[in-house]
Amino acid sequence: MFIRLCLAALLFSGCRNDCQQVCQNMADVAEDQCGQSFSQDEINGCMDTYRKKNLSAEQLDTCKEYGDTIEKEWECEDIRIYLK
Repeated sequence: MFIRLCLAALLFSGCRNDCQQVCQNMADVAEDQCGQSFSQDEINGCMDTYRKKNLSAEQLDTCKEYGDTIEKEWECEDIRIYLK
């Protein structure tokens, strides 16, 4: 069972680029800090927008560098704009 769980985590964690991970991070912060939830369709829409083929190398670098700062840097209203 443990091996299956580890394998599943490995498979699913590698599917997102850093900007797509920002979409999930925003949704998590919105729920935890703002009391607002977004549907999976809204999160998926954000991830579709930020597919690697739609982004420059600079954008990907920015997501990688600042993607974990959402909780500290963003307001709840900022998150609503990106996920709606």
